[in-house]
Amino acid sequence: MDSRSASAPPARWPLGVDRSGADAAEEARLRRYAAARAFAEGDQWATPPRRGESRITVNYARAVVRKTAAYVFPAPVTFRAAGAARQEEDGAAAAERALAAAVAALDLGALDVALCIEAATVGDAAVKVTWDAEGDAPVVAPVDPATLSARTAPDRPRQALEITQRYGLPPERLAALGWLRDGHYAVPDRLLPVSERWTADRWQVEVAGQMVRDGENPYGWIPYVLLPNDPRPHDLWGRSDLEDLYDACREINSRISTLSRILDLSGAPIAVLENVDGSEGIAIRPGATWELPEGARAYLLDLLGGGGVGLHVQALDLLFRALHDLSETPRTAFGDSGRNLSGAALEVEVQPLLQKVARKRRVWDAFFRERNTRLLDVLDRFGGANLGGWRRMEAVWPSVLPSDLDGQVRNAALLVERGIHSRRSAVAALGGDDPEGEFRKVLEELSLTAVGAVGEGR
Repeated sequence: MDSRSASAPPARWPLGVDRSGADAAEEARLRRYAAARAFAEGDQWATPPRRGESRITVNYARAVVRKTAAYVFPAPVTFRAAGAARQEEDGAAAAERALAAAVAALDLGALDVALCIEAATVGDAAVKVTWDAEGDAPVVAPVDPATLSARTAPDRPRQALEITQRYGLPPERLAALGWLRDGHYAVPDRLLPVSERWTADRWQVEVAGQMVRDGENPYGWIPYVLLPNDPRPHDLWGRSDLEDLYDACREINSRISTLSRILDLSGAPIAVLENVDGSEGIAIRPGATWELPEGARAYLLDLLGGGGVGLHVQALDLLFRALHDLSETPRTAFGDSGRNLSGAALEVEVQPLLQKVARKRRVWDAFFRERNTRLLDVLDRFGGANLGGWRRMEAVWPSVLPSDLDGQVRNAALLVERGIHSRRSAVAALGGDDPEGEFRKVLEELSLTAVGAVGEGR
């Protein structure tokens, strides 16, 4: 029997979610979420503890996930207009500024890191992009993927045609939204089940099984953006990074707990008496004197002799090596390579992690395109931003490894000088969120310099 299925805890559905009619695939997905969350929180033993048994849980699973997220996002991501033509530069620059302001106001840099950890832990993450009419601002809200279900077409398994979210809201919030009806049995401090169903054309809302809204979708697109982790090519949902680490982490916990018990017993050694009928009157304490009958023998049991502890340590070393191999996170990523490395040698040492980060960033590129398109759309249509219909943005990722900023600046200047890159592209590549504004400042400074030179007669 697979230890993962045997030890997986029962699924804990979000409040207000009725999963009685969910199909087997949906049930399996939610159970994977529950098992992965429990494992990341430290529930990593396949069997309950025996009476008096002490256990140590070293949560490497959560540490690896967080470490990977730190390498995916060593610094906030910036965005630039993708493929801006000369006649479209004004709209592209306005879109870049509007998006940068929204990202900063919503603190999306911090949210991205949290979503990266969530997706790697359970397999999926999601956000909901809407417009808050009262606050006159866009909203990017994180969504528990366990509250979502999706419908796709057989010939387009990676595109959601309909997404439904099920959650709970208190009566006062439902009343503020205008979703509370006379037939609802509202109890203070109790949540009522809410079901939102979105397609590109319609938005339907049910509260406690009663339809409270059924009308046109005000956006023209589904507001949910999914972030699947390591998705299969034919599946909308992703897979947890922890799936391959369950057995290795459990065995590490078991070996460390065993080694800890051996060391505890060696600190309070066991006295062994041979050819003695009883142990009455024999006290084990410093300076104690024993009177033993003829032919009897007493000695302390040495649990550290014979190299037994060394075997446990060697087994742990092998387990840690397996853990680092399976997680594609070398020990060097934790700052301990055992030797001094720099430059190309460091990059080769952490190459598995770099490849893992590259895979994740490809998924994030698609997520950013969808999220930013929705953000720019609501800013243009509802926020009054004049973006000229500009929606296309591409992510400018920071370097995974520590980089030489002076060297990057020299390379960017050389590319501009040789006519390979524009100044605008160079500023964007260096992390500037307003390349067009920076270029205007450069032109202004050059203009002032030229005017001063003419005034001096040079």
